[in-house]
Amino acid sequence: MAHAKDHIHRSPEEALFYEYLKNGDDFSKIEIYRLAKFWYQKAIETGIQPELLANRMDELNKKIAFERKVITILATIVAAIVVVVVITQI
Repeated sequence: MAHAKDHIHRSPEEALFYEYLKNGDDFSKIEIYRLAKFWYQKAIETGIQPELLANRMDELNKKIAFERKVITILATIVAAIVVVVVITQI
């Protein structure tokens, strides 16, 4: 774990990078993937640790794709239920 003293030797660009990375990690942990992606993109723009960010973005894009599939399936189920309810009410 990093200590507070480690932050003293960071350049302003590195400080921004780590702030953006932390924000992305925090949003990813609570599964708010689009905001995590926004912060990771800001971190990418700093040009620091591009390999790390490429890996995080890949993982995030997989989670977003899975989330979309789940939403599509659930929306289809809800639509089918609504149709059944409407038909049985006629």
